[in-house]
Amino acid sequence: MYYKTLKINHQPLVQRIQIYRPEANNSINKQLTQELLSALQAAEVEETVKVVILEGLPDVFCAGMDFQEVVGGEGVAPKFFLDSYYNVLKQMSQSSKVILSLVRGKVQAGGVGFVAASDLVIADQTATFANTELLFGLLPACVLPFLIRRIGFQKAHRLSLTTQTISAEEAYNWGLVDEYSNDPNKIISKYIRRLKLLPSSGVQELKNFINQLWVIQEETQDLAVNKAAEMILSTTAQERIEQFIKNGGTP
Repeated sequence: MYYKTLKINHQPLVQRIQIYRPEANNSINKQLTQELLSALQAAEVEETVKVVILEGLPDVFCAGMDFQEVVGGEGVAPKFFLDSYYNVLKQMSQSSKVILSLVRGKVQAGGVGFVAASDLVIADQTATFANTELLFGLLPACVLPFLIRRIGFQKAHRLSLTTQTISAEEAYNWGLVDEYSNDPNKIISKYIRRLKLLPSSGVQELKNFINQLWVIQEETQDLAVNKAAEMILSTTAQERIEQFIKNGGTP
């Protein structure tokens, strides 16, 4: 299948999915959410695939929502977009494959959601992470259920409240990153040697059990998507986002 926003690289036991929107700073639009969900679902039915590696560009993993598309007059309903995005996070967290994110460069807002929903996160030393939604009068509503599960309530609250950028080292100390190095592919190779021994059925059982311990129900998705869509359509958010676009990407 041809993807416009992704690059797919099939390897033995591993499928690499690269977010590839360099013209838009690897931001998330409707097509990206649809294609990423499709790619993850395709990997799900590949019996030989044990690990899915999600990565971005060398200087930016993902810069969050594409404001130009979602609020820039291109006709994409916020609720539809947010439902599609949330479904990607849910697919990652429920997959029978090990979802490993390789993170380099900047990770913002919705990109943090991809990281939080991953089973393993390996970063290089250039990686930085920020939940910037509050700067625009928005909430990281879809990200928070997965971020709280990964790093805990207070750290997720702090990251969202302060909108501060944290380094790879800080993200490691917070539990958002599992390991970081100037040679992340070496670490990934070490993990794959072990992960390839695991039956996908066992990975599925483990995730199913963990998801029962930390329940993210349909009500959670409805609450998150509806709240985020409501905030996007607010006057405050619209004005701040329009100013952001006008300033060429500077809050």
